Amino acid sequence: MNYKSIFTILLLSLSGVILAQEKLDSISAVIRDAETGEPIQYANVYVSPTCGTISNYDGEFCLRCLPSETVRVSCIGYQRITSRASELPAVIRMQPISTTLREITVTRGDNIIYQLVNKMQREARKHRKAEAQYFFRMATQYPGTDELAEAFMTAKSCVQIRDITFHSGSRGQLRGEQLDGPSLTGLGRTNLHIFLQLSPVLVNFDIWDYTFVPADIVFRQIKNLYEVSCVQFTEEDGTEISKIKVTGNPSIISRPVLDGTLYVDRKNLRLLRFDGQMHGLQIVLYDQAREQHFYTGIDYSMHVDYRHDHGFTEIANMSGIITKDSVRIRQLLYNLGDKKLTFNKSARVRENMIQAIDKVGFDSTLWVTNNIVKRTQDEERVAFKDPTFWLANKSKYATTPSSEQQRTDNYLQNAIRQLMDNTMQLQRTPLTPRSS
Repeated sequence: MNYKSIFTILLLSLSGVILAQEKLDSISAVIRDAETGEPIQYANVYVSPTCGTISNYDGEFCLRCLPSETVRVSCIGYQRITSRASELPAVIRMQPISTTLREITVTRGDNIIYQLVNKMQREARKHRKAEAQYFFRMATQYPGTDELAEAFMTAKSCVQIRDITFHSGSRGQLRGEQLDGPSLTGLGRTNLHIFLQLSPVLVNFDIWDYTFVPADIVFRQIKNLYEVSCVQFTEEDGTEISKIKVTGNPSIISRPVLDGTLYVDRKNLRLLRFDGQMHGLQIVLYDQAREQHFYTGIDYSMHVDYRHDHGFTEIANMSGIITKDSVRIRQLLYNLGDKKLTFNKSARVRENMIQAIDKVGFDSTLWVTNNIVKRTQDEERVAFKDPTFWLANKSKYATTPSSEQQRTDNYLQNAIRQLMDNTMQLQRTPLTPRSS
């Protein structure tokens, strides 16, 4: 063997040692609009089919990957950013796509909405058993009280979330120590998981059968149910996006209606994203003993991103915010991709998701070994108050309320006494559409 061959073998061996020694690194950053400086929520951060995450409500994300791997950050309407993990900046500034929107005429009889809805219905029938694994989070805020629930779950994922099964989860609660009044157990008895089942195209109506959604432009025989407008723009990769705005007509609708904006890949006829709001939704509030209740209206907004790498329209991630006076509930769902996890326990969710989360218990290894959506600092404070949550990075966060927070707690003392110990339970309302 000559010296050249020996040198080559040694070089290859040394390269193998270096590669073998490369370890997973934790990278964190915040994603902002380069022009406004505002955080970009729910941007997609992708490394591979088994490694990725999304930015949280504050535009932050944390990801474990090899320093040499390529990270791609993308969001509809912005230029994509690609970088080695080791070179990713702490603040990622995404440039909005500069393009001229072209208005498109939308007719009732033959337009992209009809084609899209019919295609998604066919996909739902063909892939009705398709499932995905998700990470779920729900943060609830009352005056003086913050609650957090997190879990890993499995659900039918084609077109619309359904048949939810939890496998591992935990909850935490943080209360202002100087507050008087009743104990707020807002997460104790809820069926708010049904908001995860809401979609612009429904394949399983369940409790939402009394609600109008954009697909009803096709399926309901109600004239002028929605007003529709459409513009088109082109992404930097050449994808032509139709931005379709559907607005419910209040003059003919007397039941809850979901409207908003759909982003559609026009050439491939794929729904990419939906930003929606629900109007006219009523919930019923119960007292702690569930002896009295009353109906009240709430505000609800939602965001959904879709993926198509499995050959059908699948929920990639979704978020929703429920607000009523001083109560705020924020939900988040993230598709874990092609990485399949093994669970020891399962609990099918029926009317009470919190009972299901409590039943399966907490497996800390799932939080340590998987990329979950980064918590906001407020969510971290709530999680760390509960010893069952994973506490590996506790020292990085302030868990003691600031003097300003303490003053706010004092201010809320009188308000908390007037707030009943209620839980939220969605109920159907016997409302019917007005005649067209």
